[in-house]
Amino acid sequence: MKAISVKKKKVAIVVRRKPFDKVDEQTKIKIVEEIKTGMISCLGASRKYRVPRNTIKAWAGKLNLTTLLNVNNSSALPGMTQSQESKLLVKKIHELTKALELSQLKNLALETMIEVAESDLHIKIRKKRGTKQS
Repeated sequence: MKAISVKKKKVAIVVRRKPFDKVDEQTKIKIVEEIKTGMISCLGASRKYRVPRNTIKAWAGKLNLTTLLNVNNSSALPGMTQSQESKLLVKKIHELTKALELSQLKNLALETMIEVAESDLHIKIRKKRGTKQS
């Protein structure tokens, strides 16, 4: 008769923050800036600060809107080194380049759709130059 070995699974215990415990505004900004600069991932910040990932993503969205409205906002944190700041700038350049490529591709797709619709339906969709808008 053989003995059956039973493997016990290790269960990770997730420590959650206290319910209804609010995070102050400075901590929110700190968490989002750490994620933006690449110092920590969203999942890592979620584990470190015991805040759900979706909440952190919502904070990032709100802070992006506020930073777009603020002209005086600096992209670098005060404690960043030169190499971290250059990595941040390279990352932003890469993101902006991708956004530009996406918008150009979208524009090309729309132009193609208009051309196909004009040739199939035999009507002019594009607005004539020099006509007044109503």
